[in-house]
Amino acid sequence: MTTPTLTAVPSARRTRLLPAPPRRRYLVPTVLAVVFVVTEGLAQAVTPFIRNDDWPFLLPPHLKGVLPISYWDKSEGRWLNTVWWTLIGQHGSATSAALTYAVAYVLLVAGMWRVLHHAGIRPGLVTDVLLGVALYASAVWVQLLYWPGTLTPSVVVGAVALWLLPWAARSRRRLLLLVLLAEVAAVLTYPPVGVVVLAFAVVLLRTAPWRRVLTVVATWLGGFALAVLIAYSLNWLLNGHFRLQLASWRHPNPLTSFQALLVNAGRWFSTVGELWALQWWIGLIALVGIVLGWRDAAVRPRLQRLLVVFAVAIGMDAAQTLVSGVVTEARGQLWTWPFAVLPAALLLVRRPEREDGPAARTVAPTRAAATGLLAILAVGGVLAWRGDIAMHQAVRQQYAAIAVEATAHEPGTPSPTVIVFQDPRLAATRSGQIMASTLMMAVHEEQGGAIPVRCSPTDCFDVATRLALDPEDRNVVRLGTVGGRDLVAVVVPTPPSGI
Repeated sequence: MTTPTLTAVPSARRTRLLPAPPRRRYLVPTVLAVVFVVTEGLAQAVTPFIRNDDWPFLLPPHLKGVLPISYWDKSEGRWLNTVWWTLIGQHGSATSAALTYAVAYVLLVAGMWRVLHHAGIRPGLVTDVLLGVALYASAVWVQLLYWPGTLTPSVVVGAVALWLLPWAARSRRRLLLLVLLAEVAAVLTYPPVGVVVLAFAVVLLRTAPWRRVLTVVATWLGGFALAVLIAYSLNWLLNGHFRLQLASWRHPNPLTSFQALLVNAGRWFSTVGELWALQWWIGLIALVGIVLGWRDAAVRPRLQRLLVVFAVAIGMDAAQTLVSGVVTEARGQLWTWPFAVLPAALLLVRRPEREDGPAARTVAPTRAAATGLLAILAVGGVLAWRGDIAMHQAVRQQYAAIAVEATAHEPGTPSPTVIVFQDPRLAATRSGQIMASTLMMAVHEEQGGAIPVRCSPTDCFDVATRLALDPEDRNVVRLGTVGGRDLVAVVVPTPPSGI
């Protein structure tokens, strides 16, 4: 009589829940390094253009003069940015901040790519490269590169959360805890990043039961509520008011009446219309990917779970505007790019090894369509990055040249006193204020001293008279000597379109 051989069955706890990513060890760093250069990301990182309202977050307190903004006075709830500024931001420079932002963003994209590999999206080499480029070259995220002092903490939060997702997904409790903490940190730095983390977390869940998916979404919503409570409490303790104090330029309109509701609803619908008018091609690609995914039985369950995330994002955005009257600008809608990339990526999910019949015959065309969609996104995204950064770099170079000319002086003589002149019709506009502050900081960077101020009425009249007598385009006007120092006025150029 023989004894039957027993085969050990691994327990569910010991089973590897998430497969290892494909063994393309050098693909991710190589692709991201190349796309970093091709998109002109390197130019922005090394010689950054800094938006006017980001400068105060790169300077120590005694130099805050571009705008009346201080971390301790700003009460919009981004309190982790305060910690970042205290420990890092005020001690660095524009270049160090831009480099830190660039590195954090590369790591964030690498984390996205890694999550998709862990989620079973493992295409061929060419398609995988297109996927990586499409993830990096977000035509939306490029618009945020010019606030490295303010936004670097949020990119760090997103990168850390995405890299931890595959590890956290092995345990329900760990995943829920990570989603909760990531959303709290995102709201306390830059809330739109939290939606991106949630989308990739749901993709990683694959076809998990709806109960688990909805639990993750509910936890994310709980993290948002907890973060708001923390922000309110800190404002109460440090600023004396239990609320968020929104900047006036956001045009808040609290929901205090039915009329306010109508106004806020109109604002939201108008903003949504403008958003998709600007990003129509992204929306079109998203719709094609959704239609193809819905028709594919292997993709449909995962797509349905992902669409819940986007529905939540839209609902949260609408609720914010209805309650506060504040709209989110297009550059803050970070979920709209994954709305196109992720449905296309889901078309590349791994199929059963033995698949035959009608379903098998649809795999090749579906993957070919996914490759085409990712190629359009990759090319369109790269062109968007190059165009956006090139425009800002051209402005930076123009303003730097003005600053060099205005601050030039003979060796052994004191540096000139520089004041700023601007056409009064432009001075009151948002773009005019942005560019005036940009020129002020260009002069400050060149001199390494005090931030120049606007001209007095007398000096402004003198500059205007000289410009009227000399119709040639001039950006530097020398007004003579005051107190032993040359007095020089810099003239703010007309703001370019897109600023």
